[in-house]
Amino acid sequence: MSMNDLNKKYDLARKFKEYEMKITKMAGYLSDYYIDRAMESDDFSEISSFLIDYFSGSAGRSFDIGYLVTKYNDFGLNKKIEDMDFDINEWYKIKYEIDKPINYEYEDTKDLNDEDYIQYMIEKRKKEQE
Repeated sequence: MSMNDLNKKYDLARKFKEYEMKITKMAGYLSDYYIDRAMESDDFSEISSFLIDYFSGSAGRSFDIGYLVTKYNDFGLNKKIEDMDFDINEWYKIKYEIDKPINYEYEDTKDLNDEDYIQYMIEKRKKEQE
C-alpha cells in the first residue's frame, strides 16, 4: 500500500471518528429534547443514558443515521445548536470507504502488464494447489 493510500485511509478514519462524535452529540441533544418534553421526573440519569445509547447505536446495535438526522432536523435542533454541521451524504460516503475491504491483490498487480499479470496468476494458482 502506498503512502498516499495510507494517508487517504488515515483521513477517512479521522473523518469517520469526527462523524461518530457528531452522531453521539446529536443523540444527546435529541435525547434531551425528548426528556424535556416527555418526562416530568427528578431522575433523568437512566432515561438519558438509555436514549443516548439507543440513538447513537452503541452497544453493537446499528441505528439508522438518516432517522436520527431527520428527527434532529424536524425538531429544529439543527437551527438551535450552532456547532453541529452534519452532512448525511458525506457520512454515508465515508462509512462506505471505511467498510470497504482492502483488495491487496490489486495493490500487488495494478502496475503489471498483461504478461506479468498472467505469470503472477499462474504462480498464485501453483501456491494455492500446494
